[in-house]
Amino acid sequence: MIDESPKQKIASKLEKMFQVRYLALIVSFFLMLNGILAIALGVKHLWETVLILFGNHDKGAGSSIITSIDTFLFALVILILAGGIFKLFVGNQNTFKESAVFSKLNNFKDLKVLLWETILLTLTVWCALGFFIDSDKLLYEQLILPFTILLLALALNFIKKGEH
Repeated sequence: MIDESPKQKIASKLEKMFQVRYLALIVSFFLMLNGILAIALGVKHLWETVLILFGNHDKGAGSSIITSIDTFLFALVILILAGGIFKLFVGNQNTFKESAVFSKLNNFKDLKVLLWETILLTLTVWCALGFFIDSDKLLYEQLILPFTILLLALALNFIKKGEH
């Protein structure tokens, strides 16, 4: 049996330390933390909506509800990204096996498609929010986003058809 030199021992320890698994665990943890903070921000928007509705100020309640929904959807995107990174890089096949969302993730492409669908939904709500908030002054920039959403949806459809 060949003994390793001290340099080789240090190199092997560093190699184990810099595996993608540990980096993915750190990234997943911080993404989860950001998702929780985004949920807290959504709760804040929702609380402001409740105060507007029960304070007999009907002005702005609709846009405040859509803002809170948009914030919750953005938090969902972040949490899906965190869970997907954890399952693909840190966990194994049995990680999240009870979850309807993460149980079907087997590779990075599955995570990408799941995120793509969630981001399309979030963009749709964000686009609707833009039309509700600035309904008096519609600009041509607001027309670009619906076409972008349509193109992204068509591209996702082509990718899904290519799988089957």
